[in-house]
Amino acid sequence: MLTAWTIDISHASPRAFEDYEKRHRREFDACFNNLDKIIKFLNAGLKMGGFQVGFLRSEGRGLYRVGQTGVPGARATRLYVYPDVHHAVMYILGIGDKDTQHKDIAAAHIKTDELRRQTT
Repeated sequence: MLTAWTIDISHASPRAFEDYEKRHRREFDACFNNLDKIIKFLNAGLKMGGFQVGFLRSEGRGLYRVGQTGVPGARATRLYVYPDVHHAVMYILGIGDKDTQHKDIAAAHIKTDELRRQTT
């Protein structure tokens, strides 16, 4: 029997997400719609890396970014997530755009490393 994946937002900054959603609502919604698609694949029994979608990319060390799609003239938005495949938990870590991606990835790697230590 498959374990249903859950989403954990406790490692994300609520203020950063609220601010981003206010400034870039369409992109914000598109990222979360794409995350829903990924969760559906995982709940269907597919494994991370076992499916290909253009909006999902590995950033190394277990970190993935979910991009927005289908938004004309969109700001290149990235939702940073860590899928804990052993416990079927998708951790949401951060959100940002191309201008902040290096800082966002560095911060998300720190959180991913911490989560990996806590959950293994």
